[in-house]
Amino acid sequence: MPKFSYRALGRDGKEVRGVLQAENKADAIARIRHNYPVLLNVSPHDEKKKISGILSMEIGNKRIKTKTLAILCSQFAITLRSGMPVGRAMRMLAGQCGDKRLQKVMEKAAEQVDSGSTVASALEQYSERFPLTFIETIRAGEQSGTLDRSFDRLHKYYDKAYKTTEKIRSALMYPMFVVAVAVVVLIIVMAKVIPTLANVFADLGGNLPLLTRMMIGFSDFFEKWWLVMLGVLFLIWAGLKLFGRTKEGKIWKAKAALTVPLVGVRRPLGVAEVTLVFDNSDHRLSLDFDEVSITRRVFRSGDSEYSINKKNCRLKDILDLLADTGLGRGSMSIIGQNKIDEILNSRPEERRALFEEAAGIAKFRMRKKEAMRRLDDTAANLTRINDIKAEVEGQVEPLRLAAEQTRKFNLLDKELRACKLTQFVHKIENIENIRQKLNTQDAELENKVLERATAVSTQEAECSALQMELDKLSEAYNRIQDDIKEKETALEKLRGQEAVLAERVRQSEKSGLRLEEQGKKLQEQIAALDTQLKTMVVDYDRLEAQQAAAQLLVSRLTGEQAEKETRISEAEAAMEDMKTAAFDNMRTMVNLRNEIRGLEQEQEQRMRKRDALKKSIAEAETAGEELQSRYRNMNDEQSNVENSLELIKRDGREVSAKAAEETEALNKVLSQHKDCQNRITALESRLNLLQNMQKSYEGFGYGIKTVLQSQEPWRSDVIGVAAELIEVQPEYVVAIETALGGAAQNLVMGSSEAAKKAIAYLKQRQAGRATFLPLDTIKYYERRSEEEALAKLPGIRGFAADLIGYDIKLAPIFKFLLGRVLVADNMDAALAAAKKSSFRIRVVTLAGDVVINAGGSLTGGSRQQKEAGFLSRGKEIDEQEQKAGVLRRELLGYQELLEEHEGTLKVYNNKLVELRQDLQQKEIRKAELGVALERLSAEQRQAAERLELLLDDRNQVSQEYMAARQQLTDLRPQLTALEAEDAQGKQLLDDLQKQTAADHSALASIRNRLQDARVELESTAARTTMMAERMQQLDADMGRMQQELAANEDEQKHLLDVITASKTSTEQLAASSTALLAELQTVVGGKDEFGAKRIAITEKQAVAGERLDSLKKELTVAETRRNQAAMEMVRQNSDYDHALEQLATEYRITLDEARASGDLLDESDAALRRRELRLEREIETLGPVNPAAIEQYEAVSERYEFLQRQYSDLSEAKANLEAVISEINSGMAKRFKEAFGKINEYFSDCYVRLFGGGTAALKLTDPNDVLGSGIDIEVQPPGKKLQSLFLLSGGERALTVIALLFALLSYQPSPFCILDEIDAALDEANVDRFAKFLAAYAESTQFIVITHRKGTMEAAHVLHGVTMEESGVSKLLSVKLSEKE
Repeated sequence: MPKFSYRALGRDGKEVRGVLQAENKADAIARIRHNYPVLLNVSPHDEKKKISGILSMEIGNKRIKTKTLAILCSQFAITLRSGMPVGRAMRMLAGQCGDKRLQKVMEKAAEQVDSGSTVASALEQYSERFPLTFIETIRAGEQSGTLDRSFDRLHKYYDKAYKTTEKIRSALMYPMFVVAVAVVVLIIVMAKVIPTLANVFADLGGNLPLLTRMMIGFSDFFEKWWLVMLGVLFLIWAGLKLFGRTKEGKIWKAKAALTVPLVGVRRPLGVAEVTLVFDNSDHRLSLDFDEVSITRRVFRSGDSEYSINKKNCRLKDILDLLADTGLGRGSMSIIGQNKIDEILNSRPEERRALFEEAAGIAKFRMRKKEAMRRLDDTAANLTRINDIKAEVEGQVEPLRLAAEQTRKFNLLDKELRACKLTQFVHKIENIENIRQKLNTQDAELENKVLERATAVSTQEAECSALQMELDKLSEAYNRIQDDIKEKETALEKLRGQEAVLAERVRQSEKSGLRLEEQGKKLQEQIAALDTQLKTMVVDYDRLEAQQAAAQLLVSRLTGEQAEKETRISEAEAAMEDMKTAAFDNMRTMVNLRNEIRGLEQEQEQRMRKRDALKKSIAEAETAGEELQSRYRNMNDEQSNVENSLELIKRDGREVSAKAAEETEALNKVLSQHKDCQNRITALESRLNLLQNMQKSYEGFGYGIKTVLQSQEPWRSDVIGVAAELIEVQPEYVVAIETALGGAAQNLVMGSSEAAKKAIAYLKQRQAGRATFLPLDTIKYYERRSEEEALAKLPGIRGFAADLIGYDIKLAPIFKFLLGRVLVADNMDAALAAAKKSSFRIRVVTLAGDVVINAGGSLTGGSRQQKEAGFLSRGKEIDEQEQKAGVLRRELLGYQELLEEHEGTLKVYNNKLVELRQDLQQKEIRKAELGVALERLSAEQRQAAERLELLLDDRNQVSQEYMAARQQLTDLRPQLTALEAEDAQGKQLLDDLQKQTAADHSALASIRNRLQDARVELESTAARTTMMAERMQQLDADMGRMQQELAANEDEQKHLLDVITASKTSTEQLAASSTALLAELQTVVGGKDEFGAKRIAITEKQAVAGERLDSLKKELTVAETRRNQAAMEMVRQNSDYDHALEQLATEYRITLDEARASGDLLDESDAALRRRELRLEREIETLGPVNPAAIEQYEAVSERYEFLQRQYSDLSEAKANLEAVISEINSGMAKRFKEAFGKINEYFSDCYVRLFGGGTAALKLTDPNDVLGSGIDIEVQPPGKKLQSLFLLSGGERALTVIALLFALLSYQPSPFCILDEIDAALDEANVDRFAKFLAAYAESTQFIVITHRKGTMEAAHVLHGVTMEESGVSKLLSVKLSEKE
């Protein structure tokens, strides 16, 4: 049996581990759950032991010693009888135990017993310590409630086993000592004595005997190789030890122990095996084998192995195989003496099981039991699901309303979100439009600035070019002057210098004028810049003030926002805490409500129970009074019945004397009738035997039977055996059978091909040989005319082929076999015919005594009975049937005589029957009254006990009711307080939610204001920065202009100095200039032209300067406008970025996704604002909304629908199970009624046949309840009155049960039946009747009878005697009585 490891939780919550044996995993789970409420894990047990170290290894046998077990069982029984609890007793015994292993096991087992486990289950985890019988006996004691008696029986068993072991050990002590001494002496002789003698013999010389030389050689070998021999012996011992631990080794040891007995006593084998072999030629067992063997092998550990035809299987497979064959569990295939007592002493309800097994409804009852178990489980599940469904149904409607509110809120919120999102998108689009305009304007301004800057650069370049041109003209003039000075004389040089000086003065004056004008312009520009700078300083101060104010506003709004967010976070956290507290409170309230509801239901049940108990107590009191009244009436009736009995007995004695004479005559005729009936029975038995021999082809070869019983395709071509294919007149049977001889067993085949396949089949199966006569190959020779004449000789009946009948298509076969065989009346006629044919024709006599073969040889002599062939048996069958007919007619004559005598005796018998019936009725009534009085006394005691129990139950129920009432009183205020606290919490939660909503609105407003303040701050900061940059630029321009103005003043002073010096030089050179005047006049025209050019260039330079100033003013204006546009762009970009960030933060969506979502509304901003206000008002009117209500409603709805489906499925399953149970009940009732009627008929017939008369009947104790009624047995032996089974003698009781046994076997025959000394209580006459009864049933059932009665053994076909020549070893001696006849 497999083992399973498991982990489970005990009733105290502790984890328990262990190992148990079970048929399969499902069985293991069921057994574990019976002991532990929670199963964690179950897995097949690994037999490999884990070695945790040398110190943890156990040395020696792990099992507890037998003596220790005996003491433990004795102490356990004593402690249990004293009333001590099992766990406490185990701990006490563990403390007193001297075996440490047992002490540890008992302590652990006590803990498991305290946690709710049984003793057997707790000890089963240590199956390697205890024998399997020890654990199973304890389990049986626990289940039957007789644990102390189980320990008593175990104590006696183990005490006896210990004493027996000690006796065997003491008896073997001396022989073992002698063997040990002999081994030591042998070793000393071989090692010391023989070597010394060998040296002496060697010194003496001469030839030694062979045996002596062998001893000396063995001694030398032993002396040299004794260590090797010891090693080899040790290896052999170790190998056998290891092999003996395997399964094959155990089987080998068991077989060796059975075949090679030890001296004195056998050792325990550790394994036992038994095999049952069934002849399955009729395929009654559902296997395609002619022979079926069932084997069970039992090991000492308690494990078992099963096999069918040497193939391993399960016990369930064997039970299924034997089901409905008469060999299953509860069948009547094995009956012992205890079975007789069990049937007679059992109650009618217990006796019913035999009839159910015979009727074949036991399996239906198992199916009904399984269906009832499933029905109970289904009803329990239905109740549980109905409770859960009712609880869930109460949650559906509130959640539906909350879900509808949430859906409405979601729609409004979605619409509000779309409205706000649309406004937000419009705002962003407006910003985008402004940005687009600003970008366009900025581009235009930038272009203007670039144009102005380009124009300024171009103008400056033009002014620079004019100045350079002017400088070039001056350089050219100077070069001309230099040329004049070089060509003229010094005079000319002086005049030239004078001219130069004059020109220089004039140029300096002009430069001074130019510088003066330029200085004025610079002063004007500096004044304008200073004015502009002062204006910008004012604006800058104003912007800084605005920036500071914006910064303060941002800081204040940021603080307000943080404060609001903190308040909202705290409020939300408080709301979550309140929701959690509310949920916990709700769960506590639900638990309290459930507990109160459960207590109220229990109170209702207790009230109903108390009312029922009150009613039962009243009924019990009324029943007690009725019983007392009935007891008095029955006592009076008993006295009247006893008086009537005396009168009936006196009349019966008178009538019996008159009927005795007629009975004697009737007995004589009965003896003759019985003798005739016995002869008929013997003839019928012989006839049945012969018919069975014919059917089984008795006397035919094994090969012939194999071919006839085969199922091969060619079997259809087998026409039959030659002997069964002919029809022979009775007078020719012996002659034809003799003529055929061995050919009578020849097989006639349809074709030679089929014959070849049959021969191959016999070779393949090694099933013997057979002769085949194929129709397509058999040839015969036609008789000649002289051979035909032989049939007309005197004393010759004719050819054998002409004297038999057969199918015309088989003519070649029988002409081949019998066409040349003559049948003669006697031997003389046979010899004459043989001589006439020159001994070429076989001749057979009618008596079959002589056969004249071809060639002249003779065969003859007496024929043994057992040599009768197939045709002779057929002839004998016909003769026996004729004799049986004659005997039946003779029996009919005796029957008529019996009827005449019985008619004469009938008058007396009728009167006697009437008297007996009256007497029997009176006696029965007397016995019934006695039994009824005893039963009434017992019922009175039971009624009193029941009344006392009912009163105790009522008191207990009342106490429980008051305790539960007090508990309800304590729980209801708690529930009321929790409900008030829940309502207060909900109100606080609503207030907090409203405050949080207001804080959210204020936070949104602060965020908008903060956004505007941040935009203003960023815009002011950008403008301040731009203005600071511009002021720095203006400051730099003014510094540059002041530097230019200072440089102009320095240059003017320098020019004045030059002019003064030049005038002085001019006056000095005036005299020298006159001389050179003539020369200068030649170049006056060129000089005038040069002066005109300089004037023209100077004028152009003045115009260019003015245009440059104008362009610079325009550039300044353009840059100012561009800077203002840039500041506006910065502000718009900040608004745009903030809007996109707010869109992503609040709506979790991008601008493109918002545009593509399709949620935007096609309305104006004013309409959107109105819609937003309306939606906010509608949302506010909804009040608090549970966002998870939809999911909760869907989950609860789904669960409710699931529970509804489960409820419907379970209801349907319950209806189906009830229908199945009803169908099973109907089928069981029908089958039981049919079987009961048949068995009743068979029982009555078998009883009459076994007792030689009398009456017997089976009756239902409650005919209205066919499926639950018990079965009573009513019998009346011949010559006796109807009486109870308990008043019958031992033999009558045994015969009654035997009659019932054979009635059951008649209805459901069993292939075999084992009877264990059930004839022990019968006398010799009944034993003979029982033996004949067995013989009559032996044709359909094989009986194996264990008996000591001579009459039973005489009727057996085979005797097996069992003797025990050696202790513990049985021998079998078998005798076939049929072969000894």
